[in-house]
Amino acid sequence: MSEHDIDIVDDNDVVIGRASKSEAQQEGLRHRIVRVVLEDPSGMILIQKRQANKELYPGCWDNSASGHVVCGEDYQVAAERELYEELGVVAKLEQVQYYPSYREAGWYKLNRFNTLYRSVILAETTLKLQVDEVADVRWISALELRDLVENHTTEVADGLIEVYEIMYKP
Repeated sequence: MSEHDIDIVDDNDVVIGRASKSEAQQEGLRHRIVRVVLEDPSGMILIQKRQANKELYPGCWDNSASGHVVCGEDYQVAAERELYEELGVVAKLEQVQYYPSYREAGWYKLNRFNTLYRSVILAETTLKLQVDEVADVRWISALELRDLVENHTTEVADGLIEVYEIMYKP
């Protein structure tokens, strides 16, 4: 086991073991992830483009930041860590929703508990992109997000679709 292992949880989100991220995804083991949405004061939404070499949703648009909760970590700490690692941002996060999800994507069986967080930052905030994770970022309106999710489904990760449905779908 490595320091990057993730907790495997039961249907009540109680830890029952640990595994690598790839093991959990290949075997459909339930695990924990976080999603972070950054908005600016006018309501524009920051999305990130995943690097083209990512195994899951390569080159697709995704939430501002997201990632796995590692062993022994809680959701809030994981969200803060992912936001800092991927974008170099430290911000006060507000929990929006906690929900289970299951989706298959190729050989991946994504059996997860998700906790979604939101924060407001200035659009001028300096971002430091994690080069091996994030290819690009852009600010878009809720209408642009709707168009992206509804009309360009092959260009978006599942998490961005979920967040759109929770936070922005009319």
